[in-house]
Amino acid sequence: MNLLRTPSPMASTKVLRGQIWEVDFEPQAHKEELGKRNRPALVIQTDLLNRAGHPTTIVVAGTTRVRRDQDYFPLRIALVKQPGLRQETDLRIDQILVVSNQRFMGTRPLATLSMNHLKRVEEALRLLVGR
Repeated sequence: MNLLRTPSPMASTKVLRGQIWEVDFEPQAHKEELGKRNRPALVIQTDLLNRAGHPTTIVVAGTTRVRRDQDYFPLRIALVKQPGLRQETDLRIDQILVVSNQRFMGTRPLATLSMNHLKRVEEALRLLVGR
């Protein structure tokens, strides 16, 4: 059985790689997890799963508690004046999470990263996982 070709009725929102969505991270399962409602998150999961209706999605959590005193690459990617985002945001590359698609808020993404930003995220991910 090929699960990637069978759409799941559980997926209520169509998300795509490179999009930033508001995600409800509450309730937290563990104290070390970052919790907050309406938090931005970047979809990094392959569109192969996204389009198949997979019930969960891999994301990188974002924060509006930005740090600009130095370059925090590869742990953070700064999104300054990103169209669609109400505030400056840092993507926390060390905060990779799998979330239920039911946690995505709204009917459309807040923003979609440019190819340059997405390449920077992919570079940071490679550095952090040792590839």
